[in-house]
Amino acid sequence: TSINSNDLIKYLLLILYSLTGTLSNFGAIDILAPQWIFLGTINILSALYFLFVSPSEFNNWSNKFLNTTFIYLYIFYIVWNALSYFYAINQTETLINLPRIFNTFIAILFCFYLTISLPNKLNFIVRVFLFFLVAEIAVYFNDFISLSSSEGFNVMDAKGFAGNKNITAASIAFKIPFLLYILHCSKRYLTRVLFCVILTTSVLAVSLIEARAAILSTIIVFILFIVFLLYQILNQVCSLKKGILNLGFTITPYLIAFFMNIAITNNIDRKAITDTVGRISFTEKSSNGRFQYWNDALDYVTKNPIIASGLGNWKIASISEGKEHINGYTVPYHAHNDFIHVFTETGILGGVAYLGIFICITLYLFHLIYSNHKEKKVLDIKFFFLLLPLIVYGVDAGLNFPVARPLMQSSLALFSGLILSLYLNQNKKVEIQKNNQITKHRFLLGLILLLLIPSLTIHIISYISLRKQGLLLYEFNNARYNMTRAQLDDISHDFPNLTETAMPIKTMKARYYYLQGNKEEAFEMIEQGAKDNPEIYFSENLKAQFLFNEGKVDSAYVYAKKAFNGLPNNMPHYDMYMKTLVIRKDVNEIENAFNLVRSLGGNTLTIWTIYIRSLAQTRSLGDPYAMQKAAEAYKYFPNDETIFSLYRILTYGQQRIIEAEKLNKEATSAYNNKDFNIAAELFKSAHDKDPLQHTFSLNTGLAYYEANEYDRAIEYFNLSINSKKDAIIEKSLRYKALAFLQLNRRSEACAVFLKLKNNFPKRMYRQEFQKYCLAQNN
Repeated sequence: TSINSNDLIKYLLLILYSLTGTLSNFGAIDILAPQWIFLGTINILSALYFLFVSPSEFNNWSNKFLNTTFIYLYIFYIVWNALSYFYAINQTETLINLPRIFNTFIAILFCFYLTISLPNKLNFIVRVFLFFLVAEIAVYFNDFISLSSSEGFNVMDAKGFAGNKNITAASIAFKIPFLLYILHCSKRYLTRVLFCVILTTSVLAVSLIEARAAILSTIIVFILFIVFLLYQILNQVCSLKKGILNLGFTITPYLIAFFMNIAITNNIDRKAITDTVGRISFTEKSSNGRFQYWNDALDYVTKNPIIASGLGNWKIASISEGKEHINGYTVPYHAHNDFIHVFTETGILGGVAYLGIFICITLYLFHLIYSNHKEKKVLDIKFFFLLLPLIVYGVDAGLNFPVARPLMQSSLALFSGLILSLYLNQNKKVEIQKNNQITKHRFLLGLILLLLIPSLTIHIISYISLRKQGLLLYEFNNARYNMTRAQLDDISHDFPNLTETAMPIKTMKARYYYLQGNKEEAFEMIEQGAKDNPEIYFSENLKAQFLFNEGKVDSAYVYAKKAFNGLPNNMPHYDMYMKTLVIRKDVNEIENAFNLVRSLGGNTLTIWTIYIRSLAQTRSLGDPYAMQKAAEAYKYFPNDETIFSLYRILTYGQQRIIEAEKLNKEATSAYNNKDFNIAAELFKSAHDKDPLQHTFSLNTGLAYYEANEYDRAIEYFNLSINSKKDAIIEKSLRYKALAFLQLNRRSEACAVFLKLKNNFPKRMYRQEFQKYCLAQNN
């Protein structure tokens, strides 16, 4: 049948919606930025189509759609989010995020109007998802094959269209039910075989990506679909032969994907699907911190049930809620559960409205299934399969944050628009609108268009900022501050005023201003930046650094303490606070700060280094407690030179360490001049001043060895063997064995050679053991 021009435009617009997730980042640090622009642009094109090309399409169904519970819940949700601007922690973030939820709503609205009058709407949407899935699989495996042969290949490097592996996996998993539907509706054998190949590669991709939420939802879809096929056999919906064939076409791709996963992961030394599935459990340990995120979020909602943090502001409010387990400036931007996340930003009213939107869609779908079952007396695949992508999205929304991902939101828009159109299409009567109604609906379209334009503008501004933030964040992460004033001025710090990582842009610029000599401007920017994100305490810590460098220790202490109390498990905050405590000689608070950070972050090198350094600056020489803590640190980190140096200083004092180094230098010169006796005495003196430095005892032994005083050499080799460094132990053992040989104490020498050979399996030691021990016995 021929397709009229109006339907052709509708097909094209629906396809464009599906392509939202194909856009790359176009230079932005976040791939989502250009995708929101694209989605907003398609919404504007759709609005123009309904306003000027086919207004009757919008008019005829508007009354029905505008009287649904769904539309009222969604409108309330958007309005309540907009009202959160007035109590939001950072109002700019609300303005940046509001167009995202508005564009998702409008996309659902227009997808409904675009599909409602299409005679083949279900089959068309199924094919749209299928074609996108094929493209998605092709791009993913192209990335996978090209990257898997490279050294240090990480499965997260293969991302397909999406910005990360979780989005790619969730997107593929969402489309698998559509593939299952078309597979079992196809009548040609070769076509079904082709769809089986696509299903195999789809399931294989999900399994290789190791995204547990997507794997879990894919398993659920598989089980439910198998149950449905068994239902068809048991209720004689199809013949036994056809039912078994359908089961074979479903189970075989999953089995092939399973064994292919094992083969591929073994080849590239990755975890097989069996390991990934085995790690799927609802425990704190297996949740990657999600339980903690959820607990923090729920605690916040309990304390702020009506007036919450404001749209887009949970990434700020979450800092104070989770400060004890936040490491550095890596804040939990999302609650890893869309429904809980909405509650944290808009309170109970907004959360219930958002939850109600999905309940409505689910109820509409169940109504379709029930009506169809009542008419045909059997459960039809036509509507049953639509439950499966809803389950996939629900699992993803329960464990991740698809609400922030345009790829998932465009898919949701197509899916929701289809469900709404199928539901409202049950009453096929089209209402012919009166003139006043047409005028009202045109006004509504005009209002939508009027709101879409500033929304798109905000998306574009956000994208431009995300393009320019890249260098700023790169220099911050690498502690390099080389950007010029012109480069800094090119980055807006008012809209948006936070980086993608929730850092206040004004404060990040302030460091540059200070280093460039604009101190007054720097302090002013710090004050403003603190208001943009008052919970991250980056501004307070930076101000403390500046004041400390200027010798204003008391003022630095005030801001350093505030930053430390705000985010104690942040090493820059901990370091700055300890520096001010050292100047104040506050030994009690040094202990308190160390114990707190250690309880949060564990026994890390940074925590111990800062602490031991602080002890070295506040405790007297030979202080038993300081020596004990330094020894404890050395036990944890025996190969770290800084810890070792601090251990020596706390034990023997800086002066003795300097004198020992000077003696060692003189001894080395004598040793090189073959004055071995003199060298031995100097090395011995260096060792006496600093016995913890086992290099001195080793050098003493080597000098005595060269001076033919083997007994004394062995004495010092026994001391240097106690070193924590393998290189010193290895050399000490070899020369100890050789010294025993020189003393004709062969059995003792062979015992040492055997230990050397076993601990350091080198060819030279095997040869020496054979030469001096085995050959002699023969």
